[in-house]
Amino acid sequence: MPRTGRDSLIVALDVPTVDAALRIVETLDNVSFFKVGLQLFLTGELPRLLEALRQKSLFVDLKVPGDIANTIGSVIDLCVRMEVRFLTLSESMPLSAIRGAKAARDRHGSKHPEFLTVPFLSSLDRDDLRAMTGSDDITAHILARAGAALAAGCDGVVASGQEIKFCRTSFPDTIIVSPGIRPHGSPTDDHKRFTTPSEAIRLGADYLVVGRPILKGSTPRKVAEAIMDEIDQAREDKANLRSSSSDKPTQVFMPTTNPHGIAV
Repeated sequence: MPRTGRDSLIVALDVPTVDAALRIVETLDNVSFFKVGLQLFLTGELPRLLEALRQKSLFVDLKVPGDIANTIGSVIDLCVRMEVRFLTLSESMPLSAIRGAKAARDRHGSKHPEFLTVPFLSSLDRDDLRAMTGSDDITAHILARAGAALAAGCDGVVASGQEIKFCRTSFPDTIIVSPGIRPHGSPTDDHKRFTTPSEAIRLGADYLVVGRPILKGSTPRKVAEAIMDEIDQAREDKANLRSSSSDKPTQVFMPTTNPHGIAV
């Protein structure tokens, strides 16, 4: 699990070209972890980008669907070869396909990419879930889908908002990656369930994905640095809180007696 803000911050390269992505990486020389999504995949130059970023930690967010084993295997082969750290699998991916993806990775004798399941997008809310399923219980929906995917071979969960806390409680040892991170004062954009960096860490997130608040900032490097500092401070506060709680003496109730010798 990450130990510092630098390890935890994942910057989303949500730009239209590989050259633009590489310019951002050059600007953000204080960031070590980047996310590549569908927009860059559609350029047809994903292998070039991954090759150029081999010295960085990489999160490939393709939400791979349930396809035939050969196709899934080809995606896994590329990610292993390019030393990709995280790969998202679609929430609709059949459990058998998750097991197939894990088998493809295991054939390489590699622990990476680690598979992340996306039970419910951060751009959706209760009304969206009700329209999709007839139920508005987001927590139950996420926990059920995440639990099944983890049992089938996924390594972690993508969770946002208050669902971070419920995932951490239900899956204490799993990786939790949180999108929808918005520093104080930042617009929420299209995220309906979002948190600040410190709140996400407090709730139990391990990694935070941030895109537009950094990329659209007037000084992206400084914005990224401030977020990493906030993560470090939140982790320190959390550790101090645990320490102070464990240091408190346990109060034991000792009955007293009244003048008649009866315990009260």
